[in-house]
Amino acid sequence: MTSPELTRARDLLGHLVSEPEATIEDFRRLYEQVLANFEVPSDGKVEAVDADGVPSYWVSAPGAADDQAILLVHGGGFCMGSAKGYKEFGYRISKASGARVLVVDYRLAPENPFPAPMDDVVSAYRWARQQPGIRNVAIVGDSAGGNLVVAALVKLREDGDVAPNAAVACSPLVDLAGEGASLTERAHLDPLPAAALVEAMGGAYLAGKDPKETPLASPLYADLQGLPPIRVLTGTDEGLHDDSIRLVEKLREAGVDVELEIGENMIHIWPLFNFLPQAQESTDRFGAFLQKHLADSPAQV
Repeated sequence: MTSPELTRARDLLGHLVSEPEATIEDFRRLYEQVLANFEVPSDGKVEAVDADGVPSYWVSAPGAADDQAILLVHGGGFCMGSAKGYKEFGYRISKASGARVLVVDYRLAPENPFPAPMDDVVSAYRWARQQPGIRNVAIVGDSAGGNLVVAALVKLREDGDVAPNAAVACSPLVDLAGEGASLTERAHLDPLPAAALVEAMGGAYLAGKDPKETPLASPLYADLQGLPPIRVLTGTDEGLHDDSIRLVEKLREAGVDVELEIGENMIHIWPLFNFLPQAQESTDRFGAFLQKHLADSPAQV
């Protein structure tokens, strides 16, 4: 039986596709309406910063360590979403991990297609690494943000940067070819028309590029060797379920330390919905994962 909280979360996701003729601007407005349900508690500390040209917010819960940082990369199909709307999620991640969270406002497609959003994430990460007193940095993202997290890990490895200490990808969209069987097999469970959104918004991000020939845009097809520890979350009731399953399989084949959490009856990006008990439980678990890897790693500069 579906709980009232889960019904509310499903309704909020459904709100994203409540206007059949929606334009990109309409989708952006609808997503901000969803995100407006989540407010940073009064004890949260929020500071707007310029992370090497990427507008961002430092968000801290009480007691967060000044020397540990987590980059938070919002979802929204590469075309919508904002750092402003994700500040509350950043607060909960800060509380669960004991670290400061840098919520980044990367440029959006279609105005700024690949590689602009990924480049912004990489730039913000490098900026965070260089801040005085920062010893270790992890990175978290959901949906398209999960794509950008995995892609950024690959890009940073390719460029010879110090790797993030750990990463979390919630319901990541990593196959822009849209070949996951769950896109059709679980479509009846998902409040979102995931296959159509992957085609439309993934297409806007790719701007004509072949996803299998552009692995930094569609990182399921990337070389994943040598990446830091990753925790991947997916729900049973989402069309993108198989993106996570296939990503974890590839990570394991590549020898990466990877953990998988499958949320029973959970929908796309369920940790975002702060009123959902399962959301807080999942956030606490991946917060502990991040805290462990930030604390266990030697300071990296």
